[in-house]
Amino acid sequence: MKDRSEFYGSLVWIFSGLVMLTYGSIGLWGVRVPGVEQLVAMLQNTSGVYLYGAAFLAIFIEGIYVVGSFVPGSTLVLVLAILSQVGGFWTFVFTILAIFIGWCCAGAVNMAIGSFYKSAVLKSAPDDSFTIQDRFWTTWFPAFRANYEVAQVAQGGHPLRVFVSSVRVRFFASLAAAGGALLVPFVIDITQMRNEEGFLSLGIVATITLVVGVVKLRQSRVSAVQELEPTEGDERT
Repeated sequence: MKDRSEFYGSLVWIFSGLVMLTYGSIGLWGVRVPGVEQLVAMLQNTSGVYLYGAAFLAIFIEGIYVVGSFVPGSTLVLVLAILSQVGGFWTFVFTILAIFIGWCCAGAVNMAIGSFYKSAVLKSAPDDSFTIQDRFWTTWFPAFRANYEVAQVAQGGHPLRVFVSSVRVRFFASLAAAGGALLVPFVIDITQMRNEEGFLSLGIVATITLVVGVVKLRQSRVSAVQELEPTEGDERT
């Protein structure tokens, strides 16, 4: 039922938002957790194949549902793309390619998570009638894309079709990230970024994620009430 699928999808978003909010709060309270400062310091001495490997691993971890909430991955990926420009054009291109491939691999993991949740927890199969939408403008951010992927599968979307849709979004998002990486050095000095800035930005993402989850939860309750209300024909009966 539609209200039930909406409810399951809302839980995916709410859980992810709570995890991100908790991690960001711990960092702001002074607990030593990885942040932007440590990442920049480490990456300034990274080059060659290690740079591509770091880019792949960074987006792979960040792109996995919930797991990516524990690392400031989006910042790391952007920093990697910027620092790769030092090695020339092809170094930059291969770094972006590594980011795209790593992100797609994370999507495959999300499909497995969503499928397990759908079959083992919800005890249901994919719904071939479920409409899958790319929604590029609202799910291009890795954390949002991961939540959306798992939610779509949980709501009944076929994992393979969801994955193909996500590959399209990732392709254009990676191109946009490449353009952004070329422009950021003219606006921000990444060597001066502090952990607090990263945790605050994570708080914004967490808040948006929670809002999406709450809205979907409310929609599921409204749909449930509408289905329980008797129709005109029922009243006559």
